[in-house]
Amino acid sequence: MLRFPNPGSTIENFVRVYSSAFERLNGHIITLDDLVSAVVAANLATSSGYMGEEAVARSTRDDRSLDSLYNLLKMYAELFRALGWLHPTERSSLNYTFSLLGHQVVAAGDNYLPILYQCVLGIVYPTRILEIKGDFNIRPFAFLLKVMANADGYISRDEMIVGPLNMSDRDTESVRKAVDLIARVRGSKQKIQDALEKLSEQRRIQIKTLQNYTRWPIAVLRDCGLATRDKARYRDGKSFVVYRLTEQGKAAAEWVRTAHDVRLDQAESLPVPERTALAIEAHYALLGRCNFDLSPVLSKLEEQHKSAMAARKRLGLSAEGDLLFSPFQTLGISDIQQIFPPSTPPTPFSREARQDVQSLTVGRGSRDHLFVAPVFVASGTKQSGVGADKLRRQLAELMKQHGSVKVAAKAFALLHVADTKTEFYPLISHLFQVLKYQSENSRAGVNYQRWDAYVELDSAAIPIEIKSPTEEFVLSTKAVRQALENKIVLLSRGGLKTQRELTSLIVGYKIPNERGDMSMLIDDIFGAYGLSIGVIDLTTLAVLACCAVNDDVTISSKQLSKLRGFLYV
Repeated sequence: MLRFPNPGSTIENFVRVYSSAFERLNGHIITLDDLVSAVVAANLATSSGYMGEEAVARSTRDDRSLDSLYNLLKMYAELFRALGWLHPTERSSLNYTFSLLGHQVVAAGDNYLPILYQCVLGIVYPTRILEIKGDFNIRPFAFLLKVMANADGYISRDEMIVGPLNMSDRDTESVRKAVDLIARVRGSKQKIQDALEKLSEQRRIQIKTLQNYTRWPIAVLRDCGLATRDKARYRDGKSFVVYRLTEQGKAAAEWVRTAHDVRLDQAESLPVPERTALAIEAHYALLGRCNFDLSPVLSKLEEQHKSAMAARKRLGLSAEGDLLFSPFQTLGISDIQQIFPPSTPPTPFSREARQDVQSLTVGRGSRDHLFVAPVFVASGTKQSGVGADKLRRQLAELMKQHGSVKVAAKAFALLHVADTKTEFYPLISHLFQVLKYQSENSRAGVNYQRWDAYVELDSAAIPIEIKSPTEEFVLSTKAVRQALENKIVLLSRGGLKTQRELTSLIVGYKIPNERGDMSMLIDDIFGAYGLSIGVIDLTTLAVLACCAVNDDVTISSKQLSKLRGFLYV
């Protein structure tokens, strides 16, 4: 079975780790230890509850197999290589450089999902970029989507294991064989259990470990909008958890079915000029599907068109139709360097730069001369993210409907009355972004990031304790205690630049009608420790956001940073 490592819980954080490493290390030849330093410097990895240099010191072992941070980044690096974002050097598989494709992922910023989705479909084995255990000949996610489409539109975790992630897809009958196998094990829970045990015995891998290998593929299906968690029934009537194709997933399955799938052996069979032309066509077609501006490379594409058509003809492909072929995920490093030569070759990462990586950004290095930018990135401006932009449009529409900021804000709050933390926490960060403040959510399960989110005011961070309506419909004193803990952890362990006199915020769905207990506790905390706790409900935050959209005004950073008690508008 294909063994996908599982370094993190969400795809958003996965991309954030890559982007943070790229920002600090691009333009250099680096090692896994350099990746560790960069990711720790970005507060995206910890060891023993500590961060920064202390985290690295506590993680480092003479036996690298016991070094938790080293092994975490090793898992990230394996997936970054499979996606074509990180390449080994010709001299060593343990030295890396960032690829042009990875640069364009970073350029997409918060709009990374389209290019991530294309790179996921581009994962293929065998590849010159990454060697894995086992004799696999498969494009796993494309195959998985095709199998799901033909297996009643869904698949379970265990069906992935015994089916498409454990097969080759080069046989013309491979989809039918996978679907037939799945149909057999859907008879009952016992049938799928028997199949798992048989595979476990054959592979000499525990069932739990086999199941862990599916975590990243499932996260990809979910976070790329290709599938949603659902329930189905065995033929004996008992229910089980499945992942069902969305409309986007169905469209993706149809696209991979009709696209021309070009594999390593086919590409390497081509004469060099034709291989070059086909690689250039495929790479920029991928970017075009992700809304990148291809005008800077149109002359290059035109120049290569004749050879690309000759390559298609040699491979028996029609002149029309999309290519399912990502050269950065397939071809060898020598081919990549010849086809996509960087304007400045990467340099070894110096000892001085390695020492500085904890405190400053090393730099992006020079752009490749064949770099193209997404059409949605405005030069010289900082984008607040697709979530905040969507939210602005929604608030503007509500104000147009209701004709009043306060009524629109109440209507907005009602739309989110059933939100879980998954929907509510990012919503709060996006509302602060609408107010023109930088704000981000913390990662689930990271102990040192005790706070749920933060908002940056005048280059200093304020932690935010968030309570979704399904967690706590009306805020209580428990949230006050947790906000105090957030501030204490931030002051003692660091992680974000802050100041003692700045508030620690609570944002929840509704504040209590009787606020005496909360107010008294907030006053007691200030009297005893000199620490301020501020409380904001969703409707009040929505009023501020509506004013920001309607009148281009926002709450002052001074008022927000000194808030103690409840915010009234």
